Amino acid sequence: MKLKFAMLSVLIASAPMAEACTSDGMLFFDANPRATLFVVPDDLPLSDSKGITVTGAYTGTELREGGGNAPAGFFLQDGEVINRNGGPMDGVLLIDGDNVRITRRDVIGIDSAEGRLALAERAKQDHISMLQSHLLISDGELDIHEIEDAPRFTRRVLIQTEDGLGIWQSAQPLTLYSAAVAVQSACAPTMALNLDMGSYDYCVSDGRYCGLRRDTERLSNLLRLERGERPQPDGDAED
Repeated sequence: MKLKFAMLSVLIASAPMAEACTSDGMLFFDANPRATLFVVPDDLPLSDSKGITVTGAYTGTELREGGGNAPAGFFLQDGEVINRNGGPMDGVLLIDGDNVRITRRDVIGIDSAEGRLALAERAKQDHISMLQSHLLISDGELDIHEIEDAPRFTRRVLIQTEDGLGIWQSAQPLTLYSAAVAVQSACAPTMALNLDMGSYDYCVSDGRYCGLRRDTERLSNLLRLERGERPQPDGDAED
């Protein structure tokens, strides 16, 4: 009946997409977000977005042919190789069409030059994007060890749970290990990947600045997450 489907439409529209982590540190969470990697300054100015845009991979000292510093580690943008040199970081954010996930470099085989070449060839056809960074949590377990006198910064972490993908930020400066323990306690993610911060702290959420920087002069790359589309009812079909 029409009334039945009208009520169903309201319920679907008002229901949350996932049981997001309720930590105060969550800046963004969605069950099936759209993810985009930008290369800076090539892709500037960025279009407006109702999602969140943050610094992604670390910025290295190596210069790109087009000018500007290259992102540290193996970095692909929409099938194009931006940096072919693999980094020692174990974590990977892989964007393969609608499939956005955190994984390990050994799992996707980029811990060798041959593996990176093979993925680069497939990326051309499938328009794959990816970045490397430090993996904090792998398969629900801490993947980092405590280091004495490690530096403390406000940390921003990309997390993956059984319900979706999100961005968490610490309330105070922490070591990487302390950040991993804090986000594990707050959200129990299956995977967690560190995002660049410190003097590279850029963040814009729904058009509002949420990071220290309001410029992108020192940056090499940005990560944007936008909410996926909600499922729609089939229409006004009657019984």
